[in-house]
Amino acid sequence: MMPRVLLVNLPYIVKNIDSNRPKIRSFFAFPYGLLSVATYNKDVADFKIIDCDAEENYMAAIIRTVQEFHPDIVGFSMMFDNSYKHLKSILEMIKESYPHILTILGGAAASYSYEEILAEQIDLDAICYSEGEMPLRFLLSDRDFDVWNLCHPSWITKDSLGRGVVPKISYIQNLDDVIDIDYSFVSNYDYNMQQAFSPFVDYSKEHKQYFLVTSRGCPWKCAFCSNAKIHGKKMRFASVDKIISHVEYLVKELGMDVLTIYDDQLLIDKDRAKDLFRKLARFNLRIEMPNGLSVRYIDDEMAELMRNAGADTAYLAIESGCEFVLKKLINKPLELSQVKPAVEALRKQGFFIHAFIVFGMPGETEAMRRETEQFLLDTDICWAGINMATPVHGSRLYDDCIKNGWIKKQAIGDIIDKKYIINCNGADPADVERQAYEINLNVNFHQNKRMKKGDYETAAKCFREVIRRYEGHEVAKHYLAICQKGLGGDDAGN
Repeated sequence: MMPRVLLVNLPYIVKNIDSNRPKIRSFFAFPYGLLSVATYNKDVADFKIIDCDAEENYMAAIIRTVQEFHPDIVGFSMMFDNSYKHLKSILEMIKESYPHILTILGGAAASYSYEEILAEQIDLDAICYSEGEMPLRFLLSDRDFDVWNLCHPSWITKDSLGRGVVPKISYIQNLDDVIDIDYSFVSNYDYNMQQAFSPFVDYSKEHKQYFLVTSRGCPWKCAFCSNAKIHGKKMRFASVDKIISHVEYLVKELGMDVLTIYDDQLLIDKDRAKDLFRKLARFNLRIEMPNGLSVRYIDDEMAELMRNAGADTAYLAIESGCEFVLKKLINKPLELSQVKPAVEALRKQGFFIHAFIVFGMPGETEAMRRETEQFLLDTDICWAGINMATPVHGSRLYDDCIKNGWIKKQAIGDIIDKKYIINCNGADPADVERQAYEINLNVNFHQNKRMKKGDYETAAKCFREVIRRYEGHEVAKHYLAICQKGLGGDDAGN
């Protein structure tokens, strides 16, 4: 008999969303990491997955499954810090009645805080550092499932910590092995992914949206990012043919009409990216790439191929319109001179262009933020998604903030998602946030690029989307009314 493994996706959706912070996770997305782990190892173990956000009473669902399934291992996924507060009660519930079950934890948030978690969670046996597919396979090869036999370099235990062992990442080199995700482990009907901000999103019908991660790794060293610490600096890719085969399955068998590609560096291999877009064109999908694209790889051919494949909105990871901030504070490998040619290529193909901007990096001044504001106004960018710098665990920004006293060291259970907390050189975080919001209003509303060009239809769709996400947004309502008049109507609610 094969070993039995229960995988639990800890709750991560924030209930009672603050209307001023709707970017916090507020919709169901497939537990892709657990699905990948189960798919990769389903030939050596029998798996069940419980997604706590898809269960009305997840505690009852877990204990019922443990009683009926009799797992040898219960593994938890903790991708986000705000899931941590749920871990202890579930562990206690399992270990109190079934002390023989091996309890393990994985996910990005767990990898960044493994020492603190193991010190606090007496009922947790081990934590997997970084990618979990291969370490779990190694564990499953030991049929005793004894925590003392967790000798694989990616497993962290209280014993290994006490001996000073530093965990190492176990990379899957051939990502073809984790592309054909097996969705039979979950109920497809439980999930309602939310398409990224775009005037092209069609809410008049239901969509079948699935996502793919076709590459891992990142060679860059952006200060606010921790991706390379988890997935390494060397890029790894799934083959285009394997991706296309899986997309064909998702379309024919699961009815997919929206494909979300969650790669961090989708375009870095330009030839591969162009080949992928050429072959995606036949599926007639809407394709979105919400993690951001690097402008350095976008030329006329790339823009045309993306558009033909079904992409209509380009999310550009620009981060700042100030060269000093880019080079000295963020350490981003981007020349601002590369932005305009990429934007022109995208606009020729009719793309809606959404720029990602980060404000509040330590050392950034008000004048630098104004420089970014002017850059956005001078460039044919349709919308700016302005975010505050977040010192996430595992990033250089976090380490610098702790070292210099710009933030107070937070216990993992005290972290407030997306809240701006950096206090550098006496700058009041509230003042930085207020200025960022002021620039947001000026760029996206008062001087909205689509309105200035007479494209009231696109602008109106954007303002409706703002109102949908930020209920009662008076500025959006005001400009929507103006757009309605420009279109020959006066009903701001249409």
